Amino acid sequence: MRMLLPVLAVVASLTACGGGGEGADARLAGIKVFKSMDSLQCRGGGVSLAALQAQLTAANIQVHSAECGNDGQPAPTVCGIPDGRIGIFDIPVGQASAADAAGFKPLTTLPGAKTVPCS
Repeated sequence: MRMLLPVLAVVASLTACGGGGEGADARLAGIKVFKSMDSLQCRGGGVSLAALQAQLTAANIQVHSAECGNDGQPAPTVCGIPDGRIGIFDIPVGQASAADAAGFKPLTTLPGAKTVPCS
Protein backbone atom coordinates (compact mmCIF):
# COMPACT_ATOMS: atom_id res chain seq x y z
CA MET A 1 0.00 0.00 0.00
CA ARG A 2 2.89 2.40 0.75
CA MET A 3 4.24 1.99 -2.81
CA LEU A 4 0.78 2.47 -4.34
CA LEU A 5 0.25 5.99 -2.97
CA PRO A 6 3.30 7.57 -4.65
CA VAL A 7 2.39 5.87 -7.93
CA LEU A 8 -1.16 7.19 -7.71
CA ALA A 9 0.14 10.68 -6.98
CA VAL A 10 2.31 10.61 -10.13
CA VAL A 11 -0.55 9.32 -12.28
CA ALA A 12 -2.89 11.99 -10.90
CA SER A 13 -0.38 14.76 -11.62
CA LEU A 14 0.13 13.58 -15.19
CA THR A 15 -3.60 13.42 -15.76
CA ALA A 16 -4.06 16.92 -14.35
CA CYS A 17 -1.37 18.28 -16.66
CA GLY A 18 -2.84 16.70 -19.78
CA GLY A 19 -0.64 13.60 -19.78
CA GLY A 20 2.67 15.34 -20.20
CA GLY A 21 2.08 17.46 -23.27
CA GLU A 22 -1.02 16.10 -24.97
CA GLY A 23 -2.58 19.57 -24.82
CA ALA A 24 0.24 20.90 -26.98
CA ASP A 25 -0.20 18.01 -29.41
CA ALA A 26 -3.91 18.80 -29.72
CA ARG A 27 -3.17 22.42 -30.60
CA LEU A 28 -0.71 21.33 -33.28
CA ALA A 29 -2.90 18.54 -34.65
CA GLY A 30 -4.10 19.01 -38.18
CA ILE A 31 -6.85 17.78 -40.41
CA LYS A 32 -6.65 17.36 -44.15
CA VAL A 33 -9.32 19.09 -46.20
CA PHE A 34 -9.84 19.26 -49.96
CA LYS A 35 -11.60 21.16 -52.68
CA SER A 36 -12.03 20.41 -56.37
CA MET A 37 -9.71 22.20 -58.77
CA ASP A 38 -12.64 22.27 -61.24
CA SER A 39 -10.45 21.09 -64.12
CA LEU A 40 -11.87 19.07 -67.00
CA GLN A 41 -10.66 16.05 -68.96
CA CYS A 42 -8.99 17.02 -72.26
CA ARG A 43 -9.28 20.72 -71.40
CA GLY A 44 -7.53 21.22 -68.07
CA GLY A 45 -8.16 24.67 -66.74
CA GLY A 46 -9.75 25.09 -63.37
CA VAL A 47 -8.34 26.65 -60.22
CA SER A 48 -4.68 26.47 -59.18
CA LEU A 49 -3.47 25.07 -55.87
CA ALA A 50 -2.26 28.56 -54.94
CA ALA A 51 -5.71 30.05 -55.63
CA LEU A 52 -7.38 27.41 -53.43
CA GLN A 53 -4.86 28.11 -50.66
CA ALA A 54 -5.61 31.83 -51.01
CA GLN A 55 -9.30 31.03 -50.35
CA LEU A 56 -8.34 29.40 -47.05
CA THR A 57 -6.01 32.25 -46.13
CA ALA A 58 -8.74 34.80 -46.92
CA ALA A 59 -10.99 32.92 -44.46
CA ASN A 60 -8.24 33.30 -41.79
CA ILE A 61 -7.41 29.59 -41.91
CA GLN A 62 -3.79 28.64 -41.31
CA VAL A 63 -2.42 26.23 -43.93
CA HIS A 64 0.33 23.87 -42.71
CA SER A 65 0.85 22.20 -46.11
CA ALA A 66 -0.69 22.05 -49.57
CA GLU A 67 -0.52 19.40 -52.28
CA CYS A 68 -2.33 18.31 -55.40
CA GLY A 69 -4.40 15.17 -55.44
CA ASN A 70 -6.95 13.06 -57.23
CA ASP A 71 -10.33 12.23 -55.71
CA GLY A 72 -9.96 8.52 -56.54
CA GLN A 73 -13.52 8.32 -57.83
CA PRO A 74 -14.11 6.18 -60.93
CA ALA A 75 -15.07 8.25 -63.95
CA PRO A 76 -15.43 7.49 -67.64
CA THR A 77 -12.81 8.94 -69.97
CA VAL A 78 -14.88 11.63 -71.65
CA CYS A 79 -13.62 15.03 -72.71
CA GLY A 80 -15.27 17.88 -70.87
CA ILE A 81 -16.17 16.12 -67.62
CA PRO A 82 -14.35 16.72 -64.31
CA ASP A 83 -10.95 15.02 -64.11
CA GLY A 84 -10.99 14.49 -60.34
CA ARG A 85 -8.09 16.81 -59.49
CA ILE A 86 -8.28 18.27 -55.98
CA GLY A 87 -6.25 20.52 -53.75
CA ILE A 88 -5.39 18.94 -50.39
CA PHE A 89 -4.55 21.12 -47.40
CA ASP A 90 -3.46 20.37 -43.84
CA ILE A 91 -5.08 22.86 -41.46
CA PRO A 92 -5.57 23.07 -37.67
CA VAL A 93 -8.40 20.84 -36.44
CA GLY A 94 -10.05 23.81 -34.75
CA GLN A 95 -10.48 25.55 -38.11
CA ALA A 96 -12.33 22.69 -39.83
CA SER A 97 -15.74 24.34 -39.54
CA ALA A 98 -14.41 27.56 -41.06
CA ALA A 99 -12.94 25.53 -43.92
CA ASP A 100 -16.30 23.82 -44.41
CA ALA A 101 -17.96 27.22 -44.64
CA ALA A 102 -15.42 28.11 -47.35
CA GLY A 103 -16.36 25.00 -49.35
CA PHE A 104 -13.56 22.65 -48.23
CA LYS A 105 -14.47 19.15 -47.05
CA PRO A 106 -12.60 16.62 -44.87
CA LEU A 107 -10.34 14.38 -46.96
CA THR A 108 -11.73 11.42 -45.01
CA THR A 109 -14.89 11.73 -47.14
CA LEU A 110 -12.81 10.59 -50.15
CA PRO A 111 -11.35 7.23 -49.06
CA GLY A 112 -9.78 6.61 -52.50
CA ALA A 113 -8.08 10.01 -52.75
CA LYS A 114 -4.33 10.19 -53.24
CA THR A 115 -1.71 12.85 -53.74
CA VAL A 116 -0.35 13.40 -57.23
CA PRO A 117 2.25 15.76 -58.67
CA CYS A 118 0.91 19.21 -59.51
CA SER A 119 0.97 19.90 -63.22
